[in-house]
Amino acid sequence: MQITIVTPHAERYVEALRPRFPLCQWVYAEEAHKLESSGLASEVLLAIPSEAAKIILQMPNLQWLHSSFAGVDALLQAHLPKHYLLTNSRGVFGPLMSEYVFSYLLAHAQQHDVYQAQQQQGLWQPQTSPSLQGETFCCVGSGNISQHLAKTAVHFGMRPVALSHSGNAKAPFSQVASFEQHQQLCSSAKAVVAVLPNTPNTRGLLSTDFFASLADEVLFFNVGRGDTLDQDALLRFLQAKPKAKAILDVTSPEPLPSVHPLWSQSNCIITPHIAAPSRMSDIIELFACKLEHYLAGEELTDRVDFTKGY
Repeated sequence: MQITIVTPHAERYVEALRPRFPLCQWVYAEEAHKLESSGLASEVLLAIPSEAAKIILQMPNLQWLHSSFAGVDALLQAHLPKHYLLTNSRGVFGPLMSEYVFSYLLAHAQQHDVYQAQQQQGLWQPQTSPSLQGETFCCVGSGNISQHLAKTAVHFGMRPVALSHSGNAKAPFSQVASFEQHQQLCSSAKAVVAVLPNTPNTRGLLSTDFFASLADEVLFFNVGRGDTLDQDALLRFLQAKPKAKAILDVTSPEPLPSVHPLWSQSNCIITPHIAAPSRMSDIIELFACKLEHYLAGEELTDRVDFTKGY
């Protein structure tokens, strides 16, 4: 079987995978336009979505495409084929996302900024720090990454709940409601974490109506996709609720223009889409595991539903 890889450091992927799958033939390139024509004949493709989107129309034998990212927006364009099996790498990002979210949540609860300011003044002045225990942790989205976040929340004694399109119960959340029922879950949440894909149904979902349901001192995170958030609505919310805080790892567009008012909003923190990077070692292990199942004719996990976009 021939397998094509189009991703940064593609050669290192092949060096790691070839010894484990000696019967496979490997064709690779760091970018789609550098791929030799023989690579278009492959049955299996491992690629970043934006590069895969440039070549799948020229791959008549394609049966399975694995995205090295969790988001697959570039592959959902109407003119692109959808006859193949598409999987993504959502399974490796949960631990990294938990580290990101809880680093900010714990620092806030333990008042790191207060003590750092006191240190500059030489003050020894204990503060009363609120505990995360017993607080509600709300995920907007109930997929793999959200489930990992929920397990981490349980570890800190929090009550994990979620919003989803279906509102169907799902472990490990103690409660799941539909997006239309956001007020009943969000109003009491200490932390609200949006982990939404970019689909026609989610674009602009985090709107003025959504923010109206959040608590005055909420910590709001967007670690999904920038297009799901109405940034003007968020700005108005932060201006009206100075004790609230937003932590944004994704924006629209990216990078966020330097003149955008969210940069200077004191209760907003912006990071450059670094919450859960695609680490090569993680993607290699995930792909290798899936390839073993594929070669054995077994069903693959982390399949993307083209009709839903995730």
